[in-house]
Amino acid sequence: MLKSMAAAATLAILIGVPNSAFADPVADRNGAIALCRNEVAARAGVEAATVQLDQARLRGRLVRVDLDLWRDGRLQNIRCDVSRGPALTIASITPAVQTAAR
Repeated sequence: MLKSMAAAATLAILIGVPNSAFADPVADRNGAIALCRNEVAARAGVEAATVQLDQARLRGRLVRVDLDLWRDGRLQNIRCDVSRGPALTIASITPAVQTAAR
């Protein structure tokens, strides 16, 4: 009986304590959008306004940001995955963004 009470108390503590990775989903989403937009613009050699948000979704410990890059009259769809945690970090950008030849 003592073991079951200890297990119940442990479970209550684990459920009751918020996970810091999920502390502020709105801030994580907005931060991931800004981080991805700036990184894609820098890699493409364009203004950040040229990179437009398509959609952003929270997926556990990841924020998936889909962006549209208009360059030379053509659209390129770019997916940027950002890891959530103490600091947002870009996990991947696909496809690879090439600097435009000028």
